[in-house]
Amino acid sequence: MLQRCAAALLTVLLLGSAACALADSEGVIVQSSCSIVQSGEYYMVYCFAQVHNNSSDIICLEAGSFDLHGGEQILATCEVSSLWPYFLNPGEDGYLFDIVPFEPDETGNPVVPAVTGIDYNIRYLTVNPEYGSFDLSAVSQIAQDDSGALTVICELTNMSDVDAYDPTVAFGLYTGEGSMIYADGMTLRDVGIPAGGTVLVRFAIDSVFVSQWQSYGVVPAEARVSASFRADDD
Repeated sequence: MLQRCAAALLTVLLLGSAACALADSEGVIVQSSCSIVQSGEYYMVYCFAQVHNNSSDIICLEAGSFDLHGGEQILATCEVSSLWPYFLNPGEDGYLFDIVPFEPDETGNPVVPAVTGIDYNIRYLTVNPEYGSFDLSAVSQIAQDDSGALTVICELTNMSDVDAYDPTVAFGLYTGEGSMIYADGMTLRDVGIPAGGTVLVRFAIDSVFVSQWQSYGVVPAEARVSASFRADDD
């Protein structure tokens, strides 16, 4: 999902909780963060947010945007690409992750974005339960080999009595203090999990992020994962 950057690291920003709270019938941005990396002459801002469905309805993303702030200045306004998973059942969490590029200036010099915060503006739709998703049982672990390479392994189990085709899985990485520092996800196209079956999904974390976390003394201690699928005839 994420663009891979053979890049020099700049900074990581943990932007705290309650960045944006919406009506009880919609979702809540619990916390957000961003990482800034250099890729050639560009600086890339990787933006992450944890979304919680605080309602009694199934919700999905209708539309959304976010502003990157540099102090009192808005550095960029961008559309939210997607919510992962696509549908959130009551009480569930999902994730937003987007990339904002900053081009060099007119003289070709890289522009370093001094990001101080992210402000999300999200609209949600209520979903008829008839068209909602079915949850998969999902557990995860963080693995690191001798070279320092980091992976997240997600074990998805289909506890339903129907086959789960094209399941979607998403996760957030958190520090021991509960701060989210990263998120990712994917839809497993043309993959089916038989009723009662289990599959393993492995996400490789780009070393550019691992090096950044290490330089700031930030350690991902927990991976929180959610996964679901829609009925084949939806």
